[in-house]
Amino acid sequence: MAKGYVDSDGHVMENERELNEFLESPFNNRYVTYRQLLPTLDSFHTPNGLPRRPGTFDPSVGPERWLEFLERTATDYTVLYPTQGLSYGHVIFPNWALGYARTYNNWLYERYLKFSPRLKGVALIPMQDVPSAVAELRRAVKELGMLGAMIPSNGLTKHISAKEYWPIYEEAERLDCVVAVHGGSYINLGFNTFTVFPATRALGMPFPLAIAATGMIVDGVLEEFPRLRVGFLEGGTAWIPLVIDRLERELEYGGLSIKRRPEDYFRSGRLFVGCEGNEKALAYAIERVGPGPFMFASDFPHEIPLENCMEEIDEILGRKDLKEEDKTAILGDNARRFYKL
Repeated sequence: MAKGYVDSDGHVMENERELNEFLESPFNNRYVTYRQLLPTLDSFHTPNGLPRRPGTFDPSVGPERWLEFLERTATDYTVLYPTQGLSYGHVIFPNWALGYARTYNNWLYERYLKFSPRLKGVALIPMQDVPSAVAELRRAVKELGMLGAMIPSNGLTKHISAKEYWPIYEEAERLDCVVAVHGGSYINLGFNTFTVFPATRALGMPFPLAIAATGMIVDGVLEEFPRLRVGFLEGGTAWIPLVIDRLERELEYGGLSIKRRPEDYFRSGRLFVGCEGNEKALAYAIERVGPGPFMFASDFPHEIPLENCMEEIDEILGRKDLKEEDKTAILGDNARRFYKL
């Protein structure tokens, strides 16, 4: 029986053989074999074949296994993000950025969204070419029924708050859809120089989200688009007090000028953050900005196998430092507000 849970951040395992079938002209040249459609996430920092937790990053996971996940966890919906597509910001050629976005979005629609209404999608849009990104966002939402667009947390040549990208946010506000900044690419941040990959991932997830949120606050994006809803996914919550405290210090000593206190942006009902069930920082983040921003995220099939699908939910339910009404909000209500489910 469904319990009102909503998974704010699940993942598809892209099948490149299938994706090739969705390539459009001029990229569907059948004399060319496309073995790798996107740049690697970490410049081969992680050797191929590195052992992972059994059952995770399983390439056989498709819509059938996803529906089984929802049934086992009594979850109403999951919102699906890419795996290989997390490196999408590193695409340089604008035409290929658009070509791949259309390929991925059409594949996701045909393979997942049409399979079950409980599987929801977030589109890739070619921010490398802003007019094309606006058009693809509109197509994905209006024609394919997607909930909004993913923005890569790292890799784009300009900060995501740059005015060049503002037409995208204007269109998202007009469409009343989300933009979601998703972690996963660690190149050129310093973290990919570590010799131990888990350390790269540990810091490479949250810090790009902190950078993204800070830019959107100080560069005026959130003031210019007062109805824009922005998500920050797969970096936990510990970075939020850091951003607030450092910006507060700059307000006091450094000459920073913004229209609200930093924590007010997180309390505004427009910023949402994926959280992890076992992170101790979650309780403190709620103390600082309230429970409204925080959303349960399974990260299936990346971090947990199907056999342990209740792991993240049970961790939230079992916490003694969270109020019961906060658990309810985190496990479903907040994601429903963010995605307007």
